[in-house]
Amino acid sequence: MNPILHLFSTSARMRLTISVIVWLGFTWVKGLNPQAATWIEVLLMASILILMPLARGLEKSPQPNSSEVAEFLIGLALAQALLLPIPSLLGTVICGCWFLHRSREAWLAMLEARSSWPKDPASLCQISSSMFPAVGAAWLLAHRLNYLPFDFDSLIVLLTAAHFHHAGFTLPLLAGLAGKALPGVHSRWACQLILAGVPLVAVGITCTHFQLLPWVEPVAVTVLVAGALGVALLHIRQAFHRRARGLQGLWFGISGLSLLAAMLLALSFGLRSLLPELALPMPAMWAVHGTLNTFGFGLCGILAWRCCRADEPTKPMTA
Repeated sequence: MNPILHLFSTSARMRLTISVIVWLGFTWVKGLNPQAATWIEVLLMASILILMPLARGLEKSPQPNSSEVAEFLIGLALAQALLLPIPSLLGTVICGCWFLHRSREAWLAMLEARSSWPKDPASLCQISSSMFPAVGAAWLLAHRLNYLPFDFDSLIVLLTAAHFHHAGFTLPLLAGLAGKALPGVHSRWACQLILAGVPLVAVGITCTHFQLLPWVEPVAVTVLVAGALGVALLHIRQAFHRRARGLQGLWFGISGLSLLAAMLLALSFGLRSLLPELALPMPAMWAVHGTLNTFGFGLCGILAWRCCRADEPTKPMTA
């Protein structure tokens, strides 16, 4: 059996298989044009249907079986909801269920953080990966309601939902894992910058939208990019670790290089008010930056850390 899959029970493997099949069907219906706005939804659902189930057990406190099943069922329904017109009653109800589920996970993570404070930055990053997606779920619900918070364009609302399901999930989660595996000043600063950078970017975009404090967005993006580049270097370092064998080292290398490229693109886009000639157009950004973050960094990074977990003397996870 695959050394990664042996960490999952039979039922968990079956749920993951179904989720991948549903995502492939969803992608086929939405289309394979990365520069179309529908690609944002494809990347969003990749996090919900593939990355989150694959990451099960890598978070600070693994979810109970009931929560895993609920997330699986709501995720499948969400794939159907995003195929419905906007707004629709059924789509709104399903997105509302996803928001309630992620809010519950965020609340439980917050309680865990409070129970044994203070925590090191790596642990806080792992905990925050259960909290930030609730923000993304709220923006996804707003998008399906055709509600435009602060008069943002509908596209920005959808991008914000995707941002908090990726930069708010895989980035802090993998940063926390890297910080635990490679403790030190480098990893500690990377985790701290990511914890600050994810919400700061949202604040910066809001300031730019209202034409207030134009320096906030470039600073916020620089903070997040600095932390992410730290994680990229940690993953590249792991790729050359003597214990990283075969696919494990390859996945770490792809993950680190993908994040490195994606965040350099993010930096150029964040500094577009100062250096407009360096920034890609927005459709090219979500096509390249988003895809690199989802599959290059997120998927390969989770698989790499899964390999590390598979090497540990542990019994398979129960469903």
